[in-house]
Amino acid sequence: MSVTCDKSGWLSRCFEPIWFFAFVPFKFAEAVLITLLPLFVVQVANGSVADVGQIHSLISLAGVVAFIVWGNLSDKFGRRRPFLIVGFLGFAVCTALLALGNGVREVAIFSTLAGFFIAAVTPVASALVLNSFPEQQWAPVFGRFYQIAGWSFVGGVLLGSAWLTLRPEALSNAQAMRSLLLFSGGFACLSFICCLLWVRESREFRKKRRFTRQLLGRLTVAAIERRAIFYPSRMMYFVLRAGWQGHLQKLVGGPLLSYYGCSGLFFFAITLVYIPLPIFLTDVLGATNSQVFLITLGKAAIEAFFYMPVGRFVQQRRGISLQAWATAARVVIFLIFTAVALMQPSAMSLIIVGVTHLFTGLTWAAINVSSTTVVAALAAKGQEGMAIGLYNSILGSATILGSVIGGLLAASFGYGACFILAAILTTVTSVVLWKLQDAMPNPTLTASQVT
Repeated sequence: MSVTCDKSGWLSRCFEPIWFFAFVPFKFAEAVLITLLPLFVVQVANGSVADVGQIHSLISLAGVVAFIVWGNLSDKFGRRRPFLIVGFLGFAVCTALLALGNGVREVAIFSTLAGFFIAAVTPVASALVLNSFPEQQWAPVFGRFYQIAGWSFVGGVLLGSAWLTLRPEALSNAQAMRSLLLFSGGFACLSFICCLLWVRESREFRKKRRFTRQLLGRLTVAAIERRAIFYPSRMMYFVLRAGWQGHLQKLVGGPLLSYYGCSGLFFFAITLVYIPLPIFLTDVLGATNSQVFLITLGKAAIEAFFYMPVGRFVQQRRGISLQAWATAARVVIFLIFTAVALMQPSAMSLIIVGVTHLFTGLTWAAINVSSTTVVAALAAKGQEGMAIGLYNSILGSATILGSVIGGLLAASFGYGACFILAAILTTVTSVVLWKLQDAMPNPTLTASQVT
C-alpha cells in the first residue's frame, strides 16, 4: 500500500486509502462531545463548574490508563481491527447513553467510559498506519492522517454550532443538547460500520515499536488543543520498556529536567483556563451555547490550518524559540481574559474574548509541534523515544491535576482567579524557555509524539 503526496502549498494533497475516512464520523462525534460536555454538565445535569473539573479529571485519568491498556493489548495479540471496532462501538454507545443521563453521577460515568473507548482508537490507529505503509512513507502519511482528523474535528464543532443555532423552537435547550449527543452517538456508529467494511489487518506486523526520527513534527494525537486537554492519551511504551529505571536515571537531568518542569507547569496553566472557560462564557458573559461552539470552531480551524506549515517551519529552525514566543503570547491572552473577568460584563466582553481566543489556536500549533521536537533535541542520543514518553506522561498528570484545581478554584474564587494564576504560571514557563535557548544544540531534525 502506498500514498502519493503533493507538498506544494500550505495544505498537502495526498491520495490516501479509503479507510482513513472511516475515522471521520468518530472525530465528528468526538468534537461534539468535547465541546458540549461542560455545558451539558451545568445546564442539563445541574452540576457546577467544580463538577466539570472533576468529571474532566476522571476522563483524563481513564484516557491515560486506557491508552496503555489498548495499545499493549493490540501489540500482544497482533491485531488492530478488533480494537478499532470496540473503540468505535463503545464510544458510540456511551455517547448515546450520556444523552439520556440525568444527574452528575450518570454523566460522569458515561463520559468517563466514552473517554476510555476514545483512547482505544488513537494508539491502535497509529499502529495500523505504521504496519500498512513502508517506513519511507511514514512522515507524509501520518501528516495526512492527522490532518484529516483535525479537519473532521472542526467539522464536528461546525455541526454542533449549526444545530444549536437552527434547532426547532419546539425543542428546549436541554432537549437540543440531548438530541445533539444522541445524534453524535448514532453518527459515530458509521465509523464502526466503515471499519467493518474498509479496514483490513496489515500483512506486516510490528510488535515492538521504536522511535523513528522520520515522524518529527508529524505524529501527534493532539493537533487540536481541546482534544489534548479532554483526554491526554499519553504514550508510555518507551517509559515502560525493560530496564526503564536505569535509563530514567540517565535521562532526567540538566536542561531536559527544566524543560519537563516548565512544560508540566504550562499544561497545568492552560487547563486552569480551558476547564472553566465554556461556563465563564455562558454564565458570566451571557453567551449562548451556539456562540460557545462558534468560538471553539474558529480556534480549532486555525489550529488545523496552521499545524502542517508550522511543522515544516520547526523542522528548519530552533523549535524552542518559536515555543517561547508562542508561550509569551499566551501570557498576554490570559491577561486579557483576566481583565474581562474582573470588569463589569458588557456587549464587547464576549467579542473581546472570542477574538482573543482565535490567537490561541495559532499559538497552540506552534507550541504543540515545537514541544516534542525540543524534548528529543535535549535528550541523549538513543534516549529520544523514552524522553518523549516521559514528557507525555508529565503532561497527562498535569492535565488531571489542573482539571480538579481549575474547577474548584473557579467555584471558590471566581474565574478571574483561574485566569490570573494561569497567566503567572505561563510567564514563569516563558522565562524558563527563553533561558533554555542557550542549552539547545544547533537546529537539527528532532522528535514528535510516537504512539
